[in-house]
Amino acid sequence: MAVLEASTTRIVAPPLHPFLMLVPATCLTAGLLTDLTYWATVNTMWADFSAWLVSAGAILAWLVAIAGLVELLMRPVLRASAGMAVYVLAYLAAMVLATFNMLVHSRDGWSSVVPWGLALSALTVLAFLAAAVAAYGLVARPRIGGSIR
Repeated sequence: MAVLEASTTRIVAPPLHPFLMLVPATCLTAGLLTDLTYWATVNTMWADFSAWLVSAGAILAWLVAIAGLVELLMRPVLRASAGMAVYVLAYLAAMVLATFNMLVHSRDGWSSVVPWGLALSALTVLAFLAAAVAAYGLVARPRIGGSIR
């Protein structure tokens, strides 16, 4: 009779936070696009859209950060991941920029978008892009039983 041994292989699910990050990143990218459209057309409807999108993106970024912090505390494997510090710093920079961008967009008129709102929107999208590249390194690592091609 054969003795079955317990396997030492563990299946590790990828972190959820980088996937959740896509929702505020999408709002903030759409905010940049509406800023550019407002700059080109001077139609206040686009400034209003931008203010709502930037505000939603900033608030959602903070909520996703709380979920990420909980995930980081609950899964010690994530804390030991190479590239986690880069991801956390890039995401933190994006959150701070998004918050300042939300405050700038809360003003009235042309000055809510041009020039500082537009510049902050672009910097926020770039920071989220840097966080997404760092998150890709955390999520897309080859694991047992699969490979990235």
